[in-house]
Amino acid sequence: MTPLAAKIFRMGDESTQRALTASQFLECSALTSMALEMRGADPSDSGFSANAQLPAPRTFIEAIIRGKRIAFACQEREVDGRVSVNCIAEQDEGRIAIAWQAAFVPGSDEIVLGDETIPSESKTGSAFAGLVLVEKFLCIINQSGLADLRPHDTDKRVMRLAAERGLEPPQLKWYQCHIRPGVHGTGVSNAKVEHREHQLHYVRKHLKPSLGPDRWIDGYWRGNADLGIHLKSYIGHPSKHVATGHADGEPSEVRAASQRKLD
Repeated sequence: MTPLAAKIFRMGDESTQRALTASQFLECSALTSMALEMRGADPSDSGFSANAQLPAPRTFIEAIIRGKRIAFACQEREVDGRVSVNCIAEQDEGRIAIAWQAAFVPGSDEIVLGDETIPSESKTGSAFAGLVLVEKFLCIINQSGLADLRPHDTDKRVMRLAAERGLEPPQLKWYQCHIRPGVHGTGVSNAKVEHREHQLHYVRKHLKPSLGPDRWIDGYWRGNADLGIHLKSYIGHPSKHVATGHADGEPSEVRAASQRKLD
C-alpha cells in the first residue's frame, strides 16, 4: 500500500480495511505537475475523457500536493460506468479526514457531488477540481507507453495486521508512477525528426467540427522526455454551473513557461 493508504488501513474499521485490501495502489506525485498542466490547459466545458478508465475496479491514487498527502479512493460502478471518488486528506496533527465525495462518468460531462442536496460553493469547487485532477492522472497512466509504473513491496506491518484480523491479504505491490524516458505521442514509430527534438509537452484537448458537432479530440503528451518536460502556467476560473455537472468558461493562459527534467 502507498504511505497514506497504509496509515488509513492501520487506523480504519473493518469495512475500510476490506475496501483497501481489494484495491490497486498508485503513487502519482511525480505526475502532479503534468496533471495540473492538463487541468489548466483543457477547456472546462469539454467533459471527462473516455480514456479516464480505472486500471482496477478499486483504485487508490495518492500524491503529495502542496506539501501534504492526498488520496483519491476510486471505485467503478458496473451498472453505469460511473467512477466514484472519495478524497482523503492529511490534516494537521496527523489526522485524516474525507474532504469530499463525488463521481464522474468517463466520456461525458456528468458529475454527482456526494450525498449533500446543496453542497457549499467551496466544497463544490474543490470536488470538481479534484475530479478533473483524477481524470488527468488516469489519462496520463492510460496513454500508451507514457507512464512507467515502478513496483514497491507493501509494508510487512500491513500484511501482518491483515492476517491477524482475518482479512484477505492486500496487493503485494504498490506502484510509483513516473514518465518513461524516450519519445512519446501519436505515431511514435513514424515521428518526425522535429518531434524528437522537442521536449515532452501537452497538446491540449480541442474541438474538431469536421468529425461532427461537439466532437472533442482528447489531449495527449508528445515529444522527447529525455529533453525534459515543458510546462506552462494557467489561471483557472471557477465554473458557474459546477453543481449541475456542467462547466463554462476556459482558463486563461499566463504567458510563462517552465521546464523540468525527469525524476
